[in-house]
Amino acid sequence: MININQLSFSYNGQDEALTDITLNIAEGTWVSIIGHNGSGKSTLAKLMVGLLTPTTGMIEINGLPLNEDNLPATRKKIGIVFQNPDNQFVGVTVRHDIAFGLENQCIPHDDMARKIDEYVRLVGMQDFLEKEPHQLSGGQKQRVAIAGALAMEQDILILDEATSMLDPEGTREIVALIQHLNTTMKKTIITITHDLAFAALSDQLMVLKDGRLIAEGSPKDVFEQEELLKSSHLELPFTLKLYHDMQKSGHANQKIMEALWAFNSKT
Repeated sequence: MININQLSFSYNGQDEALTDITLNIAEGTWVSIIGHNGSGKSTLAKLMVGLLTPTTGMIEINGLPLNEDNLPATRKKIGIVFQNPDNQFVGVTVRHDIAFGLENQCIPHDDMARKIDEYVRLVGMQDFLEKEPHQLSGGQKQRVAIAGALAMEQDILILDEATSMLDPEGTREIVALIQHLNTTMKKTIITITHDLAFAALSDQLMVLKDGRLIAEGSPKDVFEQEELLKSSHLELPFTLKLYHDMQKSGHANQKIMEALWAFNSKT
């Protein structure tokens, strides 16, 4: 689905924000790219949607090289929702905002109305179509931004720190929506985050530090590397700290350990 080979990028031509990144993201998976602030997560997301151009290396989306010639075609396959949804609102109401991308694609009016209705219901915002952005909560704004991306009917959705500005209830709403998009609608989901409790829910983790990919694997495999995570300034959730402490004690009960991991993977 997404193949990145020896990718490097610099904003100023001297200091590299990303260095020699090689990774593969399979179709239909939920992958979390984790790392502390400044690790290169958001830069990588912008490169994957063509907002930035690599200094060296290559990105392929469904076998199609991401370059200037292919940019219109690849953007039909991959979309992004940024950390602050206020930066993405372009319409005076929820309806107008979701319609914006469809209008740019010259979608016929009847088809546009159908898509708006379909995706606003999917994210549970059908009662807010005539609301203005400032009347919405943070979680509601995120759901509208996701609806706008979904209306473009792209196969891959990147969510950049989608829960960082939300309260616990808003986070639960977005997590439930992501799981629905991934498991029911078979969307490939890429979440950019430094929240390990949130990342634990995904299928695969990729860890960035100082612009380099330093680890990848299942959440359980990556979280076993406690010292690596600490060196990357990533905070383990309480249940995972307890999990590691029990392992180190030498008195870990297997059933309790499995229950701790299962609990963390569902929260």
